[in-house]
Amino acid sequence: MKKLIIVILCLFVTVAGYSQKAKFGHVDYADLMKDIPGIDTAQTVLLAYQKELEETGQQMVNEFKEKQAAYMQLANSGASAAILKVKEDEMMKLYERIQEFASISEEDLQKKQLELLKPFQEKLLAAIKKVAEAGHYTYIFDVTTLAFHGESDNLTEEVKKELGK
Repeated sequence: MKKLIIVILCLFVTVAGYSQKAKFGHVDYADLMKDIPGIDTAQTVLLAYQKELEETGQQMVNEFKEKQAAYMQLANSGASAAILKVKEDEMMKLYERIQEFASISEEDLQKKQLELLKPFQEKLLAAIKKVAEAGHYTYIFDVTTLAFHGESDNLTEEVKKELGK
């Protein structure tokens, strides 16, 4: 009988714990990110890195176009099949290098973005967590990814205060 009472008591405590109303909040993550001090510098560095990669890629494309024009000139002037084959192979290798560069550049840009923005994201998430714990929120959502939000507190301004804005 004692065991039954203990089991019923445990079930009651568990049900009582789950019956508390969940508290929901939302923030505008993008708005908060742009307001973090120093992020503009990180974004400037990222844009400069992106521009550098694009310029290198454009140089490769221009080289390809020059080789293609030279090939067309040779083809129109009646060059031998052997010469045309060599030029085609050169263009194909350059085309493959351009594709490889584009792929590697994209990965490098993503790594650079992660490297530069991660400290700001961690700072923002820490501020959101602090506000959530202080307000006893069960969930805090990013409003930019929600199609709809009903009863939910907008905590964007509180998080800005936490970030020092």
